Amino acid sequence: MSMKSPAISNYLDWLGRIEYRNVDNTFTYNKRSYELIDELFTYLRMLEPINEHGTKELWLTSERGTIDDFEDLDEAIADGAVKNAKELNDWWLDLFPEEEQWYHLMAGEADDIGYRSIFINNRQIIEVDSTKEHGYEHDISEFLEWMLSAVKRCIDELKDGTYNERINKGVPYEYRIGTIVRNDLYDIFPDLREQFFADISKTEISEFIDLASKQSRNRDNQRIHRFTANEFYKCCALGYEENGYDFTDLPPKEQYYKHSDGRDDGLSEIEGDSVEEFIKWYHRSQIGHPWEVCRGGNSTHVSLYVDHNDKGFCLYVEGGSIARCIEAIKFYLALKRAGYPVNIVNAEELIARLNETEIIGIVPIGVIPLYCGGYFPNEKIIDFMNLPFEERSKVVEKCIWKPLKEIRLINID
Repeated sequence: MSMKSPAISNYLDWLGRIEYRNVDNTFTYNKRSYELIDELFTYLRMLEPINEHGTKELWLTSERGTIDDFEDLDEAIADGAVKNAKELNDWWLDLFPEEEQWYHLMAGEADDIGYRSIFINNRQIIEVDSTKEHGYEHDISEFLEWMLSAVKRCIDELKDGTYNERINKGVPYEYRIGTIVRNDLYDIFPDLREQFFADISKTEISEFIDLASKQSRNRDNQRIHRFTANEFYKCCALGYEENGYDFTDLPPKEQYYKHSDGRDDGLSEIEGDSVEEFIKWYHRSQIGHPWEVCRGGNSTHVSLYVDHNDKGFCLYVEGGSIARCIEAIKFYLALKRAGYPVNIVNAEELIARLNETEIIGIVPIGVIPLYCGGYFPNEKIIDFMNLPFEERSKVVEKCIWKPLKEIRLINID
């Protein structure tokens, strides 16, 4: 009997939580499981790789089955998960609304070191590493038998010439890659538009677009000859005040340490008014985060960078995340008004964002929508999202969807 979606989901949840690449990981399988992995890769080797790394890709499917494949009613009631049959049915359909589930399989191997890896829906679920210590043997043969059967079906369809047509018609949009114009997204979700523009005026938007559209790529044309640590703190204070931060009554240096990342790489220790000491500090190897002037996460902080060469100093502001870009824009405006030579990173994209013409990248479910430029190699996209659950059909209609990769066999004998 073929394994159904609920059981497959349980395996994926379990195997996806194994920290395979940790140095102390000894997660291994039993003999039958390794035999099935060997057979699985025998079939996967029949596929043309999708990239220079030799990665193999397929779309697998499973059936939802009946509610009996999901949970036993008496056991669910005894466990306190549900109170009656209706609640169990609602739970089942909430987790598995479609009769058919899809799984994006990507696999790779390195024979020279005895390494194999399988990802499903962007989570690593199988790893064979001959260099690791052998630990407790887990029996996942039931799951691997389903996977092998699903892969064989795909191979048969590739031989028949029906596979690529089937996946292009069937793979749900939440697993696909696409783009949407910000204006279209905001028309569907007007509350997002209101939230985004809440802290910036139309006058400020016009001012920013005018200034940023004129900024020169050649920063050497706008450098100044003197800059110090205290001047840097002063620039930060201008940005903090423009954004309505707290503590603006404090001296600029103290404001910086209230709002910045704090890992200043020794900036606080140099003479505040010395150009020479600032240059010396600037050019030594920096291991801290002195430029993160508005602290946040890896992708959600605002930075004020100083750039120095033999022609002098200039500044540039960076903060492209949708959550912090208004702060970065206002930081930039404050420095421009004060006469500093400052540029802003991703000026064209931020102008498009304010004009609502920006292109947003849609990435598959399971992919964290950060640093996803690799999914859009020929486009400059700095904001990404997964397909939302709410108003999904409306968003799908407004997206431009990239075609799925065409999969081919290298050997059909």
